[in-house]
Amino acid sequence: MKSLHCVLAVIALLSSPNARSEQANSATRGCVTGVGVARQQECDSAVSKQVGSGSNIILLSGGWQLVKTKDPSGGPDAVSIMHVADAKRSDIGLAGLSLQCGRQGIEILLIILERMSRGEPKVTLTSGNGRIAVFDASVVQAGQALLLPGNAAEFASRDWQQADELSVEIEGKSTSIRGTVPIGGLAGAYRLLTESCPVR
Repeated sequence: MKSLHCVLAVIALLSSPNARSEQANSATRGCVTGVGVARQQECDSAVSKQVGSGSNIILLSGGWQLVKTKDPSGGPDAVSIMHVADAKRSDIGLAGLSLQCGRQGIEILLIILERMSRGEPKVTLTSGNGRIAVFDASVVQAGQALLLPGNAAEFASRDWQQADELSVEIEGKSTSIRGTVPIGGLAGAYRLLTESCPVR
């Protein structure tokens, strides 16, 4: 069973300005199923320490979280909203969904606990209202996240805001991941995200 605390920490950490650093990646390597209790606690503690330093997490309706993380180099804050996957209806490899402020607008990432090799996995997202969207995703952040193309934000700003959940299917070269992410309350969370994005 996934540690909820660990999953939240991984999602927040990967949304931080230092997500691509080796230090950040090394701290999350133990956050997977199958490790001992002691190692899991060490991982939770290490990740929480990194997330807690300079991060401000605000709980929103529907289980969403708004996370603001200061850039230690003095750049714009990293701002994102995130929601964990439904553990009972998802493969262990799916951690959750993150929408973040990017240079060209809102970026959408699926956070995964199984590292994927570089490539373009096919991602199929089906909203509760039956709307299906298929994307070729990019593997980023040392294989722990899948960045969807820019047009995915159009679905988040329209169709998904009326849905209660999002069905996720990820097909990679050597692995497939399926699951469900509750997205009720996205409309309010998305509006707050766009209002919080720093001016670049």
